[in-house]
Amino acid sequence: MASAGNPSLPSSVIQDFGADGEVVPTSGGMGTSYYVGTAVFKHVGDDKAEAVWCASVFDGLKVDGVRIPRPLVSSQGYYVVNGWSASEFVAGETGPYDRWAQILATARSLHKALSGTPCPEFIRHRVSPWATGDRVAWDDAAIEPLEELRQVFERLNSLKRQIDHQPSQVIHADLAGNILFADGLDPAVIDFSPSWRPAAYGDAIIVADGLLWYGGGEALIDLGRSSAADFVQLVVRALLFRLIAFNELVRSGQMPFSELEVRRFNSAIDLVEQRLG
Repeated sequence: MASAGNPSLPSSVIQDFGADGEVVPTSGGMGTSYYVGTAVFKHVGDDKAEAVWCASVFDGLKVDGVRIPRPLVSSQGYYVVNGWSASEFVAGETGPYDRWAQILATARSLHKALSGTPCPEFIRHRVSPWATGDRVAWDDAAIEPLEELRQVFERLNSLKRQIDHQPSQVIHADLAGNILFADGLDPAVIDFSPSWRPAAYGDAIIVADGLLWYGGGEALIDLGRSSAADFVQLVVRALLFRLIAFNELVRSGQMPFSELEVRRFNSAIDLVEQRLG
């Protein structure tokens, strides 16, 4: 059963995708995803264009040493039905704490496979806290942060420097917690979050997330540095991306303000400052 405020999965959608079984909420997915037998359903809401595009890319993608969950197609040949998409279930558990080298290797294999994918039109026009964070981090937009986050924002901005040009491509911008591991199986990539940035920036987001939420330290920054000469500057942008997304979630009432988050950002910035000398 869906919790209050989260969408219920209609039985007609389950039938249209040919799934069968008990409807079980997933542990992630922000309360909008469900297991049904060997299928995983995700509520895409108004993001139909993005969901269709993501499904079409993953449908034919082959990545050496990486499992890609295949999207399901409805009886009418659609990737999205009444605001829902579906994909095959892939076994595994998240848990990046002791797998950073494997996570970064998986990211690099995935981004190599995605390197020839054209930029989808929706990326230029989408509206979300994460889209705002991405644009602010790369100087494509500017905002006034909330007063509670101004000091952290100014700390990060003071560290930002010009970086050498790196070509943009399609990347997965949320990999740290979206790679599944299972004994005897290749890692699996789930919850495609596309962005149009340099491939090494995908590594930088992994490192930033590790510093913020998974107990990563200086060694994690060093592990990622092989992907780009300006890697630490990419981590600065990745932290700005996460900070502004948090700012917008708080501003819109989707998430409460948290002093713990402020401390996490300041701790991550301390480590970055050390690496920048």
